Amino acid sequence: VNCGIDPNEYTGFAFGAGVERIAALRYDLPDLRTLVTGDMRFLNQF
Repeated sequence: VNCGIDPNEYTGFAFGAGVERIAALRYDLPDLRTLVTGDMRFLNQF
């Protein structure tokens, strides 16, 4: 499952803060899925 990478040699931490999450925080959206559903009635508010 580790794709041939030795976890004893390579360790780290990864995270993502995509555009959707930043927009949800900025506009106080309760659900990220509202941004990706493609509902133009919702998206036209922005």
